[in-house]
Amino acid sequence: MAHLTWKRLGLVGVISGLAGWLVARLALSRGGTPLAVPWTVEFVCVAAGVTALVMAWSVRQYKRGKRPELSGLRAARTVVFAQASAFAGAAVAGAYGGYALALADTWQHAPRRETAITAILAAVAGLVLLVCGLIAEHWCKTDRHDDEDDHGSSPVPAH
Repeated sequence: MAHLTWKRLGLVGVISGLAGWLVARLALSRGGTPLAVPWTVEFVCVAAGVTALVMAWSVRQYKRGKRPELSGLRAARTVVFAQASAFAGAAVAGAYGGYALALADTWQHAPRRETAITAILAAVAGLVLLVCGLIAEHWCKTDRHDDEDDHGSSPVPAH
């Protein structure tokens, strides 16, 4: 499994940032106020980040020999969840960051200012999710760089 790179995460953040900026500018050009950001965005991002850290902590303990009963499948799923969290965090941070940036020049208008503030908070929550995903993936890394299972994925020859 490939490890996360800043290049990929940055690309996701930039593309989603441009999309968020474009959506907000389109709404503003038509004379409307862009939709408000739901408060659940922040909650879900933080909850997913904490979940990734809790799951990765088990893998970290396994790597240190303190939790021998952890299955390889659960560890693999944890890495996938950690990476998905990092990519989702980059997308959320970029999209809502772009959304807020598009609203920056209309700061004097109270409804748009409130929308921009909630978009900034959502972008920060996306960054929290991104960082949690990166930490969780780091905790799950092994010294090996191949995709073979430690428990012998090759079949045992029949006698």
